[in-house]
Amino acid sequence: MDLSSLFQDPQGFYAPDKQPSLVVHRLLSGHSLRVRLVGSHPLYGDLLWNAGRTSANYIEERADSLVAGKDVLEIGAAAGVPSVVSAICGARTVVMTDYPDPDLVDNMRQNAAEARDLIPDAGSLHVEGYKWGSPVEGLLGHLPAGAEGFDVLIMADVVYSYREHGNLISTMRQTLKRSPDSVALVIFTPYQPWLLPKTEQFFPLAEENGFRVSKIFEKVMNQVLFENDPGDETLRKTVFGYELIILSGYPCSGLSYRAHQLASAFSKTQDDLLASSPPLLKSPYKIHIVSMHDSSHPRTVYDSARAEKEARGVMYTRARRALGKDSIVILDGMNYIKGYRYQLWCEAKELGTTSCVVHVGTPVDQCIANNEARIRKRDEGNANSPPQDNGDISYPPALLENLIFRYEEPSTHSRWDRPLFTVPWSDADPPVADIWTALTGVSHPSSESATTPMADISASLSSAQISDTASVATGRTGTGTTTTRGPGKGLLQRPKIKQHQATAQPAATGTNELYAFEKRTSAIVTAIRNFTLANPSAEAAVAQSPDGRGIYIDAPESSIQIFVPAHVATTGTTDELAGAGGILALPRLQRLRRQWIGLNRAYIARAHGVEQGGIKPEQIPDAFVRFLNADFAGDAGEER
Repeated sequence: MDLSSLFQDPQGFYAPDKQPSLVVHRLLSGHSLRVRLVGSHPLYGDLLWNAGRTSANYIEERADSLVAGKDVLEIGAAAGVPSVVSAICGARTVVMTDYPDPDLVDNMRQNAAEARDLIPDAGSLHVEGYKWGSPVEGLLGHLPAGAEGFDVLIMADVVYSYREHGNLISTMRQTLKRSPDSVALVIFTPYQPWLLPKTEQFFPLAEENGFRVSKIFEKVMNQVLFENDPGDETLRKTVFGYELIILSGYPCSGLSYRAHQLASAFSKTQDDLLASSPPLLKSPYKIHIVSMHDSSHPRTVYDSARAEKEARGVMYTRARRALGKDSIVILDGMNYIKGYRYQLWCEAKELGTTSCVVHVGTPVDQCIANNEARIRKRDEGNANSPPQDNGDISYPPALLENLIFRYEEPSTHSRWDRPLFTVPWSDADPPVADIWTALTGVSHPSSESATTPMADISASLSSAQISDTASVATGRTGTGTTTTRGPGKGLLQRPKIKQHQATAQPAATGTNELYAFEKRTSAIVTAIRNFTLANPSAEAAVAQSPDGRGIYIDAPESSIQIFVPAHVATTGTTDELAGAGGILALPRLQRLRRQWIGLNRAYIARAHGVEQGGIKPEQIPDAFVRFLNADFAGDAGEER
């Protein structure tokens, strides 16, 4: 008996394999790009996704500024339309990648060959198999000699794979050129809307790894890609686009040199103002430079989170001691964390002093060159002897690279970074006049001139202590409004600083005010208690009311009656108003009284007087009754 066919599937039992297909993507230029898609594939290479089409259009619209003459990498390319469009638009190098599956890689190669006639330089488009998070030497090998990374990274519909976010970030950091002009385009559609929160977790992770995230567009397509899928239809046909930009402002940018330059210029400015007739300053400012680095806190503290936190704390304490209305404090250190700059801003606001941020805009190549010069200087000297000053100290190259990624660039969109002054590397002098006026409100003497020629900057940097990011300078302001007249500047008001409420200590509450709160609220609770003793039954009390809508109770010194709606009074666990579980039980009334006093305690402090929205003693009864009525009605926002 032949049993060979016993375990064979009948003919037609399985659906035939889906064959490769061809689709057309129409370029904005009018050309048609024919694209081959693989058949069924577990990695979704068989579809031309909305994000791919939208990415291609976005690139083509901005080709001259975004990709022309630049190096482009696409990961998770599938059919590779954005890569092909980048090559057509004149990119110097394009590397199209997807998972190293033979079918996917072969399909990308066929699409690259199909578009050869439309590409100005057919040799600029390369195809590679690449798994996210893997070593990138093979990808970087396609770059021209001297290129340090890719200018543009295309990531269309890849962040949906939330378990791969760490690998995606790793690939970005290894491949994207460390330049403020480099950008990663992250474009996606939430085909499964219930997973959108997990997808969006990619962006905070990117920010933690040194990228600035900006939303660039949100486009609703005409139709969904999968019509029968569940979830919000609008979300399923919406394409979101984001830019991730490496932040600028690097270590070894010449910050300490600028700090001492500012201190010297401020000293000269106030000397000129004091020497004028009549003097334009009442007294000179004390000028302090507070550095984060010393023998106990070298630059290597940034290798350890704990050591770095300790160093920042020491610097913060030193700054607080020096800060005052008669001083200008220049903070020379790694103020690269925006939260730390916010903390410094709060400190200045609490003391009523002005502040500003000076950002030293040195290109990354120059920062690296500065650091290498320090390393050479160290190696040329006696390796066994300690450095003579902080100017001899360099960063380990790996640490320098790490700090470049961690830097959080100051922005005029953040109130704690305003006013913001950027000093380019090529400028011989910072804008001393503008900074001085912003800090003091006093016009800068028109005779102020540049103090240091540009030729001396590089030489000075080799001996001056170089720190790592923008400084926050806090200066003087008066509590009142004073005016001064500068040469040719006219009258100028000194800045008035409003104390920051987040750091200001509230004034102590006066005993008289607290007594008024306690006395009047207790009197109302007593009135309610007396009513319940005279009318213990909720049903009977409602029946005695004039309109039957509820229970009305007169409150002492209040123009408003206490009101308990009938449906609330009669649907409790007991008919006794003051009984256990009753609507007017004494424990509940006392709890409500304490709650109301706690909520309004701030308004009786001296710092929150009647002129600033406080409560007058005669307003207490009405306010407390409204609170009780809202609670009895079950709606905290309702008032009678």
